[in-house]
Amino acid sequence: MGNSRDEYIAGLKKTLIPLLFGILAGVICFTLYTSQPIMVINDSSAAAYLDMGVIPANLSAMLEARGITLDNATVTSVKGHKWVINNEYVIRCDSTRLEVYRSPVSGDWLLIALLLIIIQKFVYPVMHIRIERTLDWATVVFVTAFFWFISFTLLLALIF
Repeated sequence: MGNSRDEYIAGLKKTLIPLLFGILAGVICFTLYTSQPIMVINDSSAAAYLDMGVIPANLSAMLEARGITLDNATVTSVKGHKWVINNEYVIRCDSTRLEVYRSPVSGDWLLIALLLIIIQKFVYPVMHIRIERTLDWATVVFVTAFFWFISFTLLLALIF
């Protein structure tokens, strides 16, 4: 009877730990992504132009000064005061400023998830959990990557 309970608890840990590591990876990626916008402009007057699908001259000049060329730029309005330019840049407006971000399409975010998968290899022995089978490790990798993707995507959906 006790053996069955121990197996159940070990199986539960083998499931919950990768889930938590996946969510942690998503939160880390989101925090890194939103902590460093390309630029912040303390003028929200460009919002009206962006709503019309036009990039104002002052915003265009500021972006070009940062090395961002906007030849034949298309502006797509997203819910609220949010816009996407050429599917490469995301602009978000709060009450007083504009924040410009690159689109979150990067393999670097996956590297963070992979790093947390590798860290788990050292966490399990500390917790006295044995993972020996290849299928167990495949499950750990899948669950961590899946919950990283889901949590990162949901957090990005909150602001974009």
